[in-house]
Amino acid sequence: MAPPSRNRIGDILVKARVIDDLQLRSALATHDQWGGRLSRIIADLGLATDDVITEAICQGLGMQRIQLGNVTRDAGALSRVDVSLAEQKAVFPVSLKDNGKTLVLAMADPTDLATLDQVAAKSRARVVVMVAGEREIEHAILRHYRGQEPVVSTRFGGNKRPSSSDAPEDEDEFKVVDMSGNTVVKRIADITPPAPAAPPPAPRAPERAPAPAANASASDILDEILAGGTPASEWTDEDLKRLQTVQQNQEKSSKILRALLELLLEKGQLQQRELAARMRL
Repeated sequence: MAPPSRNRIGDILVKARVIDDLQLRSALATHDQWGGRLSRIIADLGLATDDVITEAICQGLGMQRIQLGNVTRDAGALSRVDVSLAEQKAVFPVSLKDNGKTLVLAMADPTDLATLDQVAAKSRARVVVMVAGEREIEHAILRHYRGQEPVVSTRFGGNKRPSSSDAPEDEDEFKVVDMSGNTVVKRIADITPPAPAAPPPAPRAPERAPAPAANASASDILDEILAGGTPASEWTDEDLKRLQTVQQNQEKSSKILRALLELLLEKGQLQQRELAARMRL
């Protein structure tokens, strides 16, 4: 049974909301530059996991998924598909049925009808397709064709991206998709943290009146207060007592002066206009 071919993998993943249009454009740009299968590129870019992609393809195409980690080696099925073709096209022959007339084939991209026709021609059997993740297919090929346990996997399914060394990717690197749909590799070390904001200036302490000199008289202290000053915290108890004595003496003098003025006015010795004129001086 041939799977439907009108739906592309990218459209299926966008419709399933596994990726968005911008991420799809980024993956297609990588595909145009390096080749490979789109589903594998999307997984390698970190846009979605291999398992999520495989489930979305199954649901989008209405096809059944197979877990290759649980299959038993079928030598007859393996003999129908050459290992080089299986590795190149990300397919794995699972089993033969109907006395060798039907081949159950796991595919990472079941919309690849050209590969499906090629396998059918080489195996001389009717091909029934099931969906499996590409990494899962790679592991099955290593186990059942080559008798090896998987250790590393190819970064991209097609042409491998040139690299100066085979060392693993730096964990400090991450990929960012810009507004043009291009994938840009960034390093955490290249990100300069913003400079800390300058602390606000410390509030100025209120100006305090200078402490009186040690030999200041009570009248000097009083003159300072009358001029708008305030008693300083450095003044001693003795200074405050002197100030209180001056205040009491002034109150007494004020009462005596008031009594004298009232007496002069009463005796006619001083006129009110004359007193008012003198007060204005």
